[in-house]
Amino acid sequence: MRQFRWRARSTAGKTCSGEIFADSEREVADFVRANYGYVIGIEKVERSSWRDSAFFAGKTINHKERAKFFQQLYTLLEAGISIAQALDVMSSGPNVKLCDVSRRLSAGLKKGLPLSGAMQKQTRVFPPQSIAVVEAGELGGELNAVLKALSDYYRRQDKLCKYVRSILAYPAFLIVVSCATVIFFSVELLPMFTTLYASLGVPETQLLRHLLFLKRLVGRHFLALAAVLIVSGKALYQKRKELVSLVCRLPGIRGLHRPYLEVRFVKMLALLLRSGTALPEAIRLAVRTVEDGEMRLQADRFADGILRGLGIAASATQAGNLFSHVTLEFLRIGENSGNLSQMLSEAAEIREQELMQRIRELKTILEPLLVMIIATVVFAAIAVMISPLFSVMTQMPAYQ
Repeated sequence: MRQFRWRARSTAGKTCSGEIFADSEREVADFVRANYGYVIGIEKVERSSWRDSAFFAGKTINHKERAKFFQQLYTLLEAGISIAQALDVMSSGPNVKLCDVSRRLSAGLKKGLPLSGAMQKQTRVFPPQSIAVVEAGELGGELNAVLKALSDYYRRQDKLCKYVRSILAYPAFLIVVSCATVIFFSVELLPMFTTLYASLGVPETQLLRHLLFLKRLVGRHFLALAAVLIVSGKALYQKRKELVSLVCRLPGIRGLHRPYLEVRFVKMLALLLRSGTALPEAIRLAVRTVEDGEMRLQADRFADGILRGLGIAASATQAGNLFSHVTLEFLRIGENSGNLSQMLSEAAEIREQELMQRIRELKTILEPLLVMIIATVVFAAIAVMISPLFSVMTQMPAYQ
């Protein structure tokens, strides 16, 4: 499939243009005549190899870009234009990744696929949950509503992720500054103190000798150590999901990570139910938003309990600690009132506010603790370098 740039003129004399993926110029011409009028010109778009590579074609997008995509598509459909025309308009936007996504969706629609079917060709861009929501919206005739709901969902996810990152930014900054300070002392000040002590004939302490040995070792094998660090960093990046999973099991962090996963799960579950997806299928789709193996097993037990005929609240209780007490209460209310999706949305909102409050409290405790630790590390580095001076001062005769 190649990319073509076309120009057309409508029966009213208005000129328009755009780009589209197609197998031939004839296919482009048929598309233009069916949607825009008379064809003025068609030309191939020459792209560099990296743009046509499989990597770029399958490149993922973040929550903010995904929310923007669904919001734009919703707005254009609300204006009364067709999906094909809406995607064509979006393919001319400033965001390169969203333009590429829109063009590939448009190509799928031209082959007779529904929007959800075209989205399934880009699984790295659209998670299975969003595809299921769109498919349910198409079947129920509520596509505009589910697009708006998806936009709101990913916008809130982006807001939550940004909030967590902003909370962690200051501690990370303190750690970086402390490491830079220690490196500065070791690289710049340590040789000066070593020369000073040698000129004064002051013997070096054991700790100072160890520090000097490490400095010389790094200086002699800098390239080898740099290569080892690069390879190790790449290996750690490739295993980042496993590392994050291990870190999230730590006692202090697990108390925050579990509610965060619950909020994501409950939000997506409410969205799937609102779109018309059956509850057992919605549970299995929603749990894909979390990476915790234990939570996925509990979600499977929850879905199996519902299929066996148990009540929603009873199945959730038997599944283990999948939900908090607050969410379980809202599940019972939703089951009795017949408004489960709304109650789940309310529960997710409450749990999200609780999570943010706990993160703020942790930040209040963590920041002064980090400052104390960093100050201790810097003081220890300074003490190691100036410790020989204390021996000189103690050996000096007292002033009479």
